[in-house]
Amino acid sequence: MIFPIDIHTHKLPAEAGQAIVSCQPHTFAPLQDEWYSVGVHPWYADECEWQTDSFRCSFEEMVSHPRVLAVGEVGIDHLSRVSLDCQTDIFRYQAGVAEAVCKPLVIHAVKAQAELIQLKRELKPRVPWIIHGFRGKVQLAQDLVRHGLYLSFGARYQEETLRQIPLDRLFLETDESEVSIASLYEEAARLRGLSCSELREAVSCNIHRVFFGH
Repeated sequence: MIFPIDIHTHKLPAEAGQAIVSCQPHTFAPLQDEWYSVGVHPWYADECEWQTDSFRCSFEEMVSHPRVLAVGEVGIDHLSRVSLDCQTDIFRYQAGVAEAVCKPLVIHAVKAQAELIQLKRELKPRVPWIIHGFRGKVQLAQDLVRHGLYLSFGARYQEETLRQIPLDRLFLETDESEVSIASLYEEAARLRGLSCSELREAVSCNIHRVFFGH
């Protein structure tokens, strides 16, 4: 079995199973050897009938699929045209589904860290919460880590933040960039003062623990 080293992308990887492919519910069509996450993005929170029994039954069946490793990306985005109330309501629903299926939550957050911390305090999730595409400064990263969140870094980020985040809270991702996951590992390893194999081993341990439960 090939395990993913790229925890969030929107395209199929060059090698099957190397990445977790993020899908909206209406685009989820799993291939045998790929890994997936499925969730309603906050930009589209008002475009699906998520409060209906038919949507919920279908969505919960999707995220229970054995090739789905996470619920997401879900989130809160203050720059979205969708109302904050609508985004928060569907976030709560999807966070509850993640708890029910015991799979981590992959989060899109834009200017919403305070809301996320408050929701985490309120919902008290047992499953890991991961902020994908993190670009914030060190202090914000440290605050989120203190509240138990994981951070995933893509092609753009604050270098000092990546240097200082605890290694056991770190993931890497390609998201929508054309940068290869191998080059992201090489650059992150350089910034951390590690060999690429050392960094890959550390992140792989995080992936096995968070997404596979061992």
